[in-house]
Amino acid sequence: MAENFNASSAISKRRRVLLSGVILFHFLAVALPPLAFQTTTVDGPSPLIDFLIRPFRGYGEFFHLNRGYAFFAPDPGPSHLIQAAIVQPDGTVQEQMFPNLDVQWPRLLYHRHFMLSEFLNENYWPPGPPDEMFQTDRMAAEYWQQRRGRYEFIRQSMVDHLKAVNDGRDVAIRRIEHGLPALADYLAEPIELTDERLYNLMLDQPLFSDQIAPAVGNPDANIETEVIPVPQNQPSGETDPEASPSPVLQQSGSHNLNSERPETPSARSQGAPQ
Repeated sequence: MAENFNASSAISKRRRVLLSGVILFHFLAVALPPLAFQTTTVDGPSPLIDFLIRPFRGYGEFFHLNRGYAFFAPDPGPSHLIQAAIVQPDGTVQEQMFPNLDVQWPRLLYHRHFMLSEFLNENYWPPGPPDEMFQTDRMAAEYWQQRRGRYEFIRQSMVDHLKAVNDGRDVAIRRIEHGLPALADYLAEPIELTDERLYNLMLDQPLFSDQIAPAVGNPDANIETEVIPVPQNQPSGETDPEASPSPVLQQSGSHNLNSERPETPSARSQGAPQ
């Protein structure tokens, strides 16, 4: 009897050691990715953390544990939205903002749209390259073309989907950045997270352009953005909507794009989690 009891205890101990090892391995696989992110500088990752995380990379990728920790506290940074304009049969334009928790429910559907808007922005690459780059660094120029082509493919796939779910109507999209006020700025002037000043139109323009924003009232300005179409019933003499100093348009509904004081998206349509 004593021998059987000792054998059972030995097996139990082995199982406990094995289970403890599995738990410790999983814990390290969860804990090391954010540590690696926090210790990465402009010179690259920390050599020590990079060495420690190697055995866990495949495991983390398989179970999708290597998350984008930069989005969360203490400094989440800006979030990114997709603004869509859909031309209606009567020529008016219906605008939608993605993600939008009021429309995308349950929460997982909202999160999916949020990830798509961040994915589009993450893959953004400006137009180009400049012609002279093909002479000075052809490999870099071809890489530029590939990155730009990838972005355009992703953007067009989203446009095609919106067309498909809107009976083939004309659709255009562009990117909006929703920033956060710096602590010093907020202490000096507390503002709501939905304040219009925190939303910025992400221009689609070459990096080497010497202009950084559309010139107000100048339709000939050599600046390109991802175009939101103008309603067919636009009154004559109005300025181009791309020249508007306020890039954020109303969240939804049919209306004229040339409103002087467009409304900002509601708090529930922000890119950040609610």
